[in-house]
Amino acid sequence: MALTDRDLAVLWHPCAQMQDYQTFAPLEVVGAKGCELELADGRRIIDVIASWWCKALGHGHPRLLGALREQAERFEHVILANTTNAGVVRLCERLLAVGNGAPAAEWGPDAVPGRLDGHFGKVFLADNGSTGVEIALKMALQAQAQRGQTGRQRFAALRNGYHGETVATLAVGDCGLYGEPYRPLMFPVPMLDGLPYRSGPDAPRWNDASAEWPAIEAQLNALSGELAAVIYEPVLQGAGGMLLYSPDLLRRLRAWADAHEVYLIADEIAAGFGRCGTMLASHLAGADALPDFAVVSKGLTGGVLPLSAVLTTDAIYAHFLGDYSSMRGFLHSNTYTGNALAVAVANAALDVFAEEQILDHVARTGPQLQAGLASLAKIRAGLRNLRGVGMMAAIDLRREDGSAFAKEDRIGYHVYQAAVERGALLRPLGDTLYLFPPLTMDAATIDRVIAIAGDSIDAVVRR
Repeated sequence: MALTDRDLAVLWHPCAQMQDYQTFAPLEVVGAKGCELELADGRRIIDVIASWWCKALGHGHPRLLGALREQAERFEHVILANTTNAGVVRLCERLLAVGNGAPAAEWGPDAVPGRLDGHFGKVFLADNGSTGVEIALKMALQAQAQRGQTGRQRFAALRNGYHGETVATLAVGDCGLYGEPYRPLMFPVPMLDGLPYRSGPDAPRWNDASAEWPAIEAQLNALSGELAAVIYEPVLQGAGGMLLYSPDLLRRLRAWADAHEVYLIADEIAAGFGRCGTMLASHLAGADALPDFAVVSKGLTGGVLPLSAVLTTDAIYAHFLGDYSSMRGFLHSNTYTGNALAVAVANAALDVFAEEQILDHVARTGPQLQAGLASLAKIRAGLRNLRGVGMMAAIDLRREDGSAFAKEDRIGYHVYQAAVERGALLRPLGDTLYLFPPLTMDAATIDRVIAIAGDSIDAVVRR
């Protein structure tokens, strides 16, 4: 029996209508290296979506795998409650330096051990992005209560945001396709409308949200006395449509939150670790706009193993200190918190980011993604709303008159199929085609991706 037949007999794939696999079977992967997947039939497929956005350094990076093997020879996992080890302490020191915007010399492999001063002061570890977001939500709520703000029990979020698929993260997200079946389990969260969407850093008002801010501020003011925190994806909204908004919004949110004693939670899971051209997407707004909580995952280990981290401030940490009888401790726990294998790989990933100057590579090659999609749009009237920043670009698939295709046409899904046939793993969000490759992808491969994308669009839209 073929492996794909055995697969369909036992395996329930994530985020899918399983009936689709009856006509377009899952790809049987036997190897992966760099930016490519090797299939059982001998084909090589370019991983243009970095395997759900996590393979920041490509597949099979020797430094990451070497760190994994070396750590496995020591110990693979030990409970982090009541224990410590050199690797996890070093990672937390380095993550704080990264989050605080320090240069690579201060968090790279030769950085002096110890904590540097800065905005962020503490790190709490978990094993996936959704859990990391839930930790930040819980911390914000508990911290408000323990500093005497017991009436602050609500969260606000941004329209079109996405933060994960546990119950709380669905509640603060705005992707009905994922959350609607579970609405009875979710708490109500107001969504802030009228965001300052832009096409990217070259847009005239990229760093100016002044026109949109008064309406956003009015929405916040109506909630100011009851909010524990505002949660957002900084600058880049991923699953909500690969949308970009002005970094100036983060500066204005920071000033408003400080004035109203509200915390800010930045979900950096997709946007951080170089994707937007900076180690945190929040850095695009400057040091004065850093949040109270920053959640990182995905690229944190280069996609080798699950790991997430919540960076927060000493001021918030202080609200949890006290005698045991005060019951002020943060009693969240995950079995694999601080998993030694994942931590070792994360430390190696930071080494690679510094030594291979990944941000410089993104600055050189990232614009090629946007330029490539722009070249496709010049001769295809149905490609609209080009946007991009760092190593990502997106464009919407539309009819020639600009109107949307009917959902039942599933244009994006058919483009995905056509691209696989031509050698690239594109996985559009509905009818939004996006390029989200490993940060290490070279110029020649980007050219191949653009050519495949154009041919695939033509095969579907012009058929």
